[in-house]
Amino acid sequence: MARKKTVILGSATVIVLLGLVAAWLLLRKDREPFAGNLLVITLDTTRADSLGIYGGIGNHTPNLDRLAREGVMFRNCLTPVPITLPAHCSLFTGRSPLAHQVRNNGRYALGSEEVTLAERLKPNGFLSYAVVASYVLLGRFGLKQGFDEYDDSLDTYKIMNSYNTEIPAGAVSARFRSWLSKHKNDRFFAWVHFYDPHEPYAPPGQYRKALDKDDLKSLYLGEVEFMDHEIGEILKELETLGLLSRTLIVAAGDHGEAFAEHVEKGHTIFCYEENIKVPLIFFHQTLLPRNIVIEDRISLIDVLPTILELYGLERGEEIEGRSLVPLFQKGKNTRPGRPLYIESLYGFEDMGWAPLTGIVDGDFKYVSLPRPELYDLSQDKAEKNNLNEVRPDVASRLKKLLTSYISIHTEVKPETKRELTAEDISQLRSLGYIASSSGRPISDMDPKDGIALNAKLDDFFESLAAKPAGDIDRLVDLFLQENKMEKSPSVYARLWRLYRKRNNLDKVIQTLQEAAAAFPGETGWLMQLAGAYSINKKYDQVISTGREILEREPGNSVAHILIGDAYTALGDSGAAQASLEKALETEPENISLLIKYSELLISRQKLAEALRIYDRLIKNEDVLRDHEFLFKLALFYSRNGNDGRAAELLSRCCDLKPSGKYYFYRAVILTRLEDIAAARENMRIALERYGDELTPEQRAQAEKLF
Repeated sequence: MARKKTVILGSATVIVLLGLVAAWLLLRKDREPFAGNLLVITLDTTRADSLGIYGGIGNHTPNLDRLAREGVMFRNCLTPVPITLPAHCSLFTGRSPLAHQVRNNGRYALGSEEVTLAERLKPNGFLSYAVVASYVLLGRFGLKQGFDEYDDSLDTYKIMNSYNTEIPAGAVSARFRSWLSKHKNDRFFAWVHFYDPHEPYAPPGQYRKALDKDDLKSLYLGEVEFMDHEIGEILKELETLGLLSRTLIVAAGDHGEAFAEHVEKGHTIFCYEENIKVPLIFFHQTLLPRNIVIEDRISLIDVLPTILELYGLERGEEIEGRSLVPLFQKGKNTRPGRPLYIESLYGFEDMGWAPLTGIVDGDFKYVSLPRPELYDLSQDKAEKNNLNEVRPDVASRLKKLLTSYISIHTEVKPETKRELTAEDISQLRSLGYIASSSGRPISDMDPKDGIALNAKLDDFFESLAAKPAGDIDRLVDLFLQENKMEKSPSVYARLWRLYRKRNNLDKVIQTLQEAAAAFPGETGWLMQLAGAYSINKKYDQVISTGREILEREPGNSVAHILIGDAYTALGDSGAAQASLEKALETEPENISLLIKYSELLISRQKLAEALRIYDRLIKNEDVLRDHEFLFKLALFYSRNGNDGRAAELLSRCCDLKPSGKYYFYRAVILTRLEDIAAARENMRIALERYGDELTPEQRAQAEKLF
């Protein structure tokens, strides 16, 4: 018989054990359901090893690291698909792409019959809010269902017309914190989506980890650090409001990002670990155990059933994911108990290559392609040694398992597929998500071969960009002949962008005209062409091309805006107003569009109508952060007899970005309001701190008053 050991426990050890016992009691089957708030933070394009705590050497992510150290961290979480929209659909339905049938960005929308996390929480007393930062998650694509408020207004105000496809982390964080301050007493479910790590990589200066603009990995990591900083701002706000202890936080990546580990740069094509291994962290100060690292391979589809169990809510039979609550006490050195499905149909739908599906079972990953791949992840984490020929027994078993899984879980829902509009195509291409137009497979080419050809095409165009101007069209045709390639949409896209970089607008237009004629079914070429005509001041062509777009898509707001701009340039303000009003029918909350419309009304002396729009705009948080627009707005109010409102707006301008101009004009308006002391103080600041910014006339007027 083994002899019993006598163990003397120190006070610190006792406290730790008591904490573990308390956590175990909280996670028992008969525990009380959690009654607090829920905050889900999704980290777009964030590979697991980009975070410090996941092994990101030298990367500074203290806030996410803190959540992991004080919560439950899953080291081997896989996304079922390395594409933003379908990955989020899986996260919020607990179902694989085979089931919810959203397989790609833009081309699909989540069906109304799918039940999202927001819809499951709504009957249980949650006020729900979402703020998303990317075009591909707009409400039109289905994830809006169930939310009380879904903030997908991507165009934070720009003075120049701009059709933004994302908003930065600072704006996302600010929007959520603004909403939170108004609803701090409500039981809420909030989803905050950060998009910054997605290409293009352009972190703010202090997060720019590399001076070399070609060091993409360092720039990417800087974006991750910036995102982490803004997550820290959210955590501070929760603490300040006393809500951190009452809020369960779930932070999850949607997919990773490749840096040529397997040729691909970016994501969407392959399902290697750099594309599908993502961070997943659960945090609460008392509900969950602390500093638990779980090694099991799990999936994003497991997040929803885990949340439901923590809140004591029933899970539907249609949910494929499994609750992770039983793992919270297991910690390290546990192994998975079921196969995990992975896929990417991007190469199939957008490039005409063979579709990619796969399965991870234990330590083995099998990928079904014309040239199948098999990896032992326990021995080959970099996935460099394809064992398909070496271990035919394992490959055969996993192939059968994958076939069976697809057969069992596939649900046919044709209504999830949607036709891409010209706006969709333009926006998705700007994000790097669309390379071709047809959406139909043209071959069974293995993506490994396809991406090699694509890389060769990239290298060729990079070499063209470095050469002096020459007969580019001839060189392109010669390259295509030598490589037995067609002049595909992706070739045209590269070609017109090359001409744009060289500021050769005539060749941009010629190339786009050729592409529109070669691929008449894709309205996106006409969209690009109308934009090129506008830049080249060919306003009649803008109008005729815009009308051609509208014959196909009457609700295309961008076409209406382009036509409106063209009419404005031609001096036909009545026609311009009619076009912008058509655009507003589709996008009534578009801030840039409302500002453009109100300025047009002012030019037409319709001041009362413009004033109604401005009164509405100044209630918007994004507008209230734009000092340049607030300055213009202050001058408008002042000219129309409301000096009090003008002074308020100029005060805000001074707070947002102190400058001589803002202090000077505030002093002038305060003088009109007969607040002489405040006027003198503002003029003193304008002179002493920002005197070099004032014009000679302004300095003379300031010195006279001061």
